[in-house]
Amino acid sequence: MASKRSIWSKNFILLMAGDALLFMVYNMQVPVLPLYGKSLGMSASQIGLFVGAIMFAAMVVRLFSERLLHYFKKKTLLIAGVLLYLVASVCYPLFTAFAPLIAFRLLNGIGHGLGTTYFATAAADELPLNRMGEGIGYFGISSMFSASIAPLVALPIAQKISFNAFFLTCIIILILAMGMLTFIKPKVKPVIVTKKIRLAGIQKDFLPQSLLIFCLGLIQSGVLSYITLFAGIRHVHGTAWFFFTAAIVGVVLRPIVGNLFDQQGPFFVMLPSVVGLIISFILICTLQSQWQLILAGVFFGAADGAIFPTVQSWVLKAAGNERRESATGQFLNCYDFGMGIGAYLLGKIIDFSNYTTMFQVMLYFTIAYLFLTLFYARRKV
Repeated sequence: MASKRSIWSKNFILLMAGDALLFMVYNMQVPVLPLYGKSLGMSASQIGLFVGAIMFAAMVVRLFSERLLHYFKKKTLLIAGVLLYLVASVCYPLFTAFAPLIAFRLLNGIGHGLGTTYFATAAADELPLNRMGEGIGYFGISSMFSASIAPLVALPIAQKISFNAFFLTCIIILILAMGMLTFIKPKVKPVIVTKKIRLAGIQKDFLPQSLLIFCLGLIQSGVLSYITLFAGIRHVHGTAWFFFTAAIVGVVLRPIVGNLFDQQGPFFVMLPSVVGLIISFILICTLQSQWQLILAGVFFGAADGAIFPTVQSWVLKAAGNERRESATGQFLNCYDFGMGIGAYLLGKIIDFSNYTTMFQVMLYFTIAYLFLTLFYARRKV
């Protein structure tokens, strides 16, 4: 019976491992690239554009998420995504002018778009529908676990050794990810041939989830792009522990929120999670000590570890098998658009004011996000 079908297939485990390695590199870049950009003399808005450009390229790729499957296997697309990540990591330290760095960040974004879309949908293909929330919750643990390790590895290497050593570490991890993908034997799924292959555009059925995840991306962009620089200005050390704590809390919560979503729907997960996000921003805005930074990481990680997989499971369950790729593309595009535009616009706020003002603006926006959540998330799946 479907209810007794195990989710722990060989493919699912290998996809978890490959996804973990890819996201480890992504989460290593999150705290280090702002420092790298600052070392090259970039302004706050330029740093935001440099960090956020990956999201815009990923969005364009996902518009073709269904069309690409008519010509390539998912395994091929996943390997291509990791390979582009690898090429970008090789080029970042070789070309230090702003324009080529943006170009390679966009190339990185193409790989990011391929990887995030097809890792998630390939994993969903391995899961029974009635255990989708649970399975996606466990799948998310892989990326959250690697995210917990990433800053502890990345920041010491970049700050105490060199940026070149940091990029070399990224390259080694990406080679391991490609190795994982070679052992995957995905199921052969028939491709439905239609007279007209459409781009993965906006689907009205998923607009509530898309708006909620867009706002989450915008909120997260302020923290992920600028918390390292802000903590330095406040003379608070240990930013790596903020990211580590946030990731560990997310890992612990993901299986719990997955089961809660399956049983109760999104509202009972989303509401307390957004409250936790508000508390995190209050702590960041008044940042004075390392312990306060770590406590902010606890609340931030709890929110991130619950909201993202809940909305993702909500979308996947509503889409079914037929619209899975296009729905995932729209979901991730809205998240990445929020991350990308947020990093740039919030950088502009910093350029015209300061970091404290930017985080205060994000606190008010998160309070507004709570009311948006109350409006949408009461819907039963």
